[in-house]
Amino acid sequence: MEGLQLSAIDLLDQVIRIAYAAGQAVMEVYGTDFRVTGNIDASPVTEADLRAEAIILAALRALTPQLPIVAEESIAAGHIPHVGANFWLVDPLDGTKEFIGRNGEFTVNIALVQQGVPVLGVVFAPALGRLFA
Repeated sequence: MEGLQLSAIDLLDQVIRIAYAAGQAVMEVYGTDFRVTGNIDASPVTEADLRAEAIILAALRALTPQLPIVAEESIAAGHIPHVGANFWLVDPLDGTKEFIGRNGEFTVNIALVQQGVPVLGVVFAPALGRLFA
């Protein structure tokens, strides 16, 4: 991966670990009587969204401190990073409505974008135990 210290395989392995950690946090909340709030755009937000994003942000910053991260809940809170050609794109809990409905059809999404093209991606469905990389 251009400008990164890790090989593509090592980087993918690390991102898979990050997705699993975020997915575990999501599932811990899934089994509780969680509260639902709303973003400015009226989309639902749960503790699972926030916990997963915090895990992903911390891990990606440690892994690649030079790369900005565009993350859904951070953007909704008004924290918009300056991005160049390379950045991480994160949706910590894609399918929050499905999460709330407890149908298991939600994912943790992490992608690396270089020069406007996604070059690495992990989609983890923790309730289904399926991961795509």
